[in-house]
Parts: sequence; C-alpha cells; structure tokens
Amino acid sequence: MNVPLRKLLSAKLHGLTITGADLEYEGSLTLPIDLMEAAGIAPYECVQVWNVSRGTRVETYAIVAPAGSREVCANGAAAHHIQPGDRVIVATFAYLPAHALAEHCPRLVFIDEDNRIKHLGPEVAGPQRRSNKRNESDRSGAMH
Repeated sequence: MNVPLRKLLSAKLHGLTITGADLEYEGSLTLPIDLMEAAGIAPYECVQVWNVSRGTRVETYAIVAPAGSREVCANGAAAHHIQPGDRVIVATFAYLPAHALAEHCPRLVFIDEDNRIKHLGPEVAGPQRRSNKRNESDRSGAMH
C-alpha cells in the first residue's frame, strides 16, 4: 500500500556566520561536528543553505570541519552565493507518513556569532521576538 509522505523540517542550524568561501573546492558546506551532531545532520547529508544576508538559497551537502574548528565554509559553486561574514540558516528535511506528523519535532539549534550553540529550540513565531531572559533559560533546556 502506498502511503503519502509529507516533507517536514527535520533540523535547523539558525544564525551561522560564514567564515570562508572556496570556489576551487569540489563542493559542499563545511560545518563543525558539534553543530552537526546537535542538529542530527549526518556527514554528506543534503542541506539547504538560506543566506539571510543576501537572500539567496543553495542546496548542497554537509562535510565535517576539522576537530575543534568553528569554520563554516561555502565550497564550490555555493561560494558564488555565500561569502565570509554572511549569516545563514542551514536546514534539512525528512519525508514522513501522515500518522507520524503529530509526534514529529525538528531539532532546532540556534547559533551565536562565534558559531557556538546559543540555545536549542523551539522557535518563536514571527513577528514575535525571543527575549534575552528566555535565551538564558533555553541554553540548558532540553531539545524539543
């Protein structure tokens, strides 16, 4: 029996700062392993990169930065659309059957200007804004 699937947000790294862009690399987006693990993004997984600074969107795949690195680097063709200093959102999606929608909860990781985890989900619906007090309590909060 064919079960219809719905495409839902699976993971999001929100607020990354691009540290490098390398046109000569074969392709991909370099990400720190701790950020990938927090979001549940696997090496070589397809990612969408939404450039908040430029308004562009690119689809590529994730590769792991060297251990201890805070580097977030756009590689290959993506470097035409993403430059050092740009702020980006990285997202992955999953296809789920309708019966799994109620239990689905994406892994949302909010990043500071140094590419470190600031807090973990949930999102605040716009046009509302997260207060600083909420940010402090979210840092130790469980993943939603």
